[in-house]
Amino acid sequence: MSILRERLARYTVAKEARAQGLYPYFREIGSNQDTEVIINDNRVLMFGSNSYLGLTNHPKVKEAAKLAVDKYGTGCAGSRFLNGTLDLHVQLEEKLAEYFKKDAALVFSTGFQSNLGTISCLTGRNDYILIDELDHASIIDGTRLSFSKVLKFKHNDMESLEKQLSRLPDDAVKMIVV
Repeated sequence: MSILRERLARYTVAKEARAQGLYPYFREIGSNQDTEVIINDNRVLMFGSNSYLGLTNHPKVKEAAKLAVDKYGTGCAGSRFLNGTLDLHVQLEEKLAEYFKKDAALVFSTGFQSNLGTISCLTGRNDYILIDELDHASIIDGTRLSFSKVLKFKHNDMESLEKQLSRLPDDAVKMIVV
């Protein structure tokens, strides 16, 4: 048996958590995404949703989505970069830029993609990114893609951050991400 297979065979935490009804992943939701959802025929409070404003069930949003499906189909059929940019994307970005009084805006479909897409391109090999030791995995992945030098500071500890900053050259590009 390979080393990897042996290691996987010894890993029982997920199986034990499922047996106790404590495994939080891949639970099937049998209702719309709202503040309460149906999981295993039980109504439960939803604390893990990204629908912070409850817009996934707003009547105007649902109607606009239906109209968009009629016009565009069910997906972009490609990445925004190559062949998946719809006029709707551009209109939304223009409206956001106007609303926030900026030259332009770029919409990402998830927070993870936002962190990968922005952090990775703002600094380079000779620059520094300082991150809170408890930053989200997407921030860490964005720093890795940047090829910058990454330094961690203690969680929410400004003295730790200042200590890291004091070690860096004054003329270096530094970005702090939390």
